[in-house]
Amino acid sequence: MSFYEDIIPQVYEITWMSGHIETVIAHQVTHSALRQAVARIEGGGFATAGEGQRVKFHAEVDGKWTLQLSALEQDIRTIRNVTVGEQAPGGAA
Repeated sequence: MSFYEDIIPQVYEITWMSGHIETVIAHQVTHSALRQAVARIEGGGFATAGEGQRVKFHAEVDGKWTLQLSALEQDIRTIRNVTVGEQAPGGAA
């Protein structure tokens, strides 16, 4: 028995900077923002590099933890959780 056996995966809609829209089904989404590269710059200062950070989508498929998608953050315009569809503010009218 696995941890995710009784957990329904979430459905995410990714809009790429190119305008292409893609759907990914995943149990977990991670972001590498906490792992920033630090570089020394001229004059003795330091800078952090934000480029090259990745967003990763993982799911359990047939009992195995699987990487569904790994993308550079700078290539993604938006990520939306659309598991339950569109929701109107204030509830149904």
